[in-house]
Amino acid sequence: VDAFGITGVEGTFRKSCEVTLTLLRGNETTLMNILESFLHDPIMDWSHKRKTRNTPQSALSTIRRKIRGILDKEGLPMSIQGQAEFLIQQATSLENLCQMYIGWMAFW
Repeated sequence: VDAFGITGVEGTFRKSCEVTLTLLRGNETTLMNILESFLHDPIMDWSHKRKTRNTPQSALSTIRRKIRGILDKEGLPMSIQGQAEFLIQQATSLENLCQMYIGWMAFW
């Protein structure tokens, strides 16, 4: 956050997040079509991926919900500003930061 300067996340960074989320939502159909093409690609072998509970279809469903700003499976979509605020809070949360890879050594 210090690298963003005096305004921290409240200046250009927040505005850039909101613009990016607006573009993602505005181009959701195109983005999802591109991602769905990987499901039907004959070169991809999804059989070894199905050992976990997450299927490629459920991953696409999760991506679609995140683009729309839906936090849980049956929730209402958040506003662009609300979603940006939520994502910034998650990214700066001390609980999330303490779980980062130690090899990164951000303290150096």
